[in-house]
Amino acid sequence: MEKLPRVYASEIKGDLHNNKKLFDGRSFRTHNERNKDIFKEIDKIFSSKDFVYKKMVIITMKDNTQREESLVGRNNNSLFTLDGKKVLISDILDIKKRD
Repeated sequence: MEKLPRVYASEIKGDLHNNKKLFDGRSFRTHNERNKDIFKEIDKIFSSKDFVYKKMVIITMKDNTQREESLVGRNNNSLFTLDGKKVLISDILDIKKRD
């Protein structure tokens, strides 16, 4: 085997700290992805065959409180309840049908 020339490598001086921050992209979900999931859930609720006028749902808000509401309508950025309340979709973490 032929002898190859040596490659220059500079000497490492000091401690290396290049592994102090670690990012796992699998567990990271952007705000936009969460909104898409919420919109999908809302679409499922309003397009279901058992939705005629109102639907009872459990809404988990950003402050981790849960509210049981009766949904009657929606627009691009909010949901409307039977009580006349307006719930902003941006404040919702999770929404599911009440059984």
